[in-house]
Parts: sequence; C-alpha cells; structure tokens
Amino acid sequence: MKRANASVGFDAVTFGACLKRRRLAKSLTLQELAAQTGFSVSSISEMENGRKPTFPKASSVCEALGVRLSRVLLEAERQADAARAAN
Repeated sequence: MKRANASVGFDAVTFGACLKRRRLAKSLTLQELAAQTGFSVSSISEMENGRKPTFPKASSVCEALGVRLSRVLLEAERQADAARAAN
C-alpha cells in the first residue's frame, strides 16, 4: 500500500548523511566507529548512505557518537523539510 503523501516521514538518506557528518566531526573512521559499536564497517556505511537503517543500530551508533538518536532524527527532519521547501 502506498502512502498518500510520500514526502512526509522518515528520510533515511538525510538521516544517514547526518550520522556521517557527526562521525566525521569526531574524526572517526568507519573502522573506528565499527569497533566501538560492534557493527561491521559495511553495516555502518549502508546506514550512512540511507540503506538498511534500523532504530536499534542507529541508537547504538548515536550512543557511540555521543548524541541522542532523537537529536539526529530531528536534525534530519529539519534538513529534509528545508530541502522540500526549496524545491
């Protein structure tokens, strides 16, 4: 079933970009973050690229980055809203 308004909701690509920005701001490599979380490098890379994000994994990654999942979700939502408004 398709949603009536596909532009509303979770934007995994924007969320992943926010995670990546936060990782880079901490000067962490994918390998370092993977070691801290216990996830594979490819799993974190997929999440940063908007593929296969799950809330438990995202929460663990955010914890390793020292930020609440809710803050990153809000940041991603605001960026997605701004991008939609610009189009």
